Amino acid sequence: MSTVRVRPKHQITLPVSIVNQAGIHQDDLLEADYVNGVITLVPKARQARHGDIMDYAGIARDVYGKTAEEVDATISQLRDEWER
Repeated sequence: MSTVRVRPKHQITLPVSIVNQAGIHQDDLLEADYVNGVITLVPKARQARHGDIMDYAGIARDVYGKTAEEVDATISQLRDEWER
């Protein structure tokens, strides 16, 4: 059994071994309960997280061409198609 300290703002740090065993990750939510003198923390079911914008970096790679010249040519062609 591990010992944890309650910090000034009622915060505790869970031991790494428990976090790893429970599969707890940053920003996960835990349900806290107190029954008959026992405190329990139960991980809530994970919901789909909104990813960071950088998760989308590079998804359009090679759409307009593989080289800088191909990209420039494609963009020039698309601009020429615009109605002005």
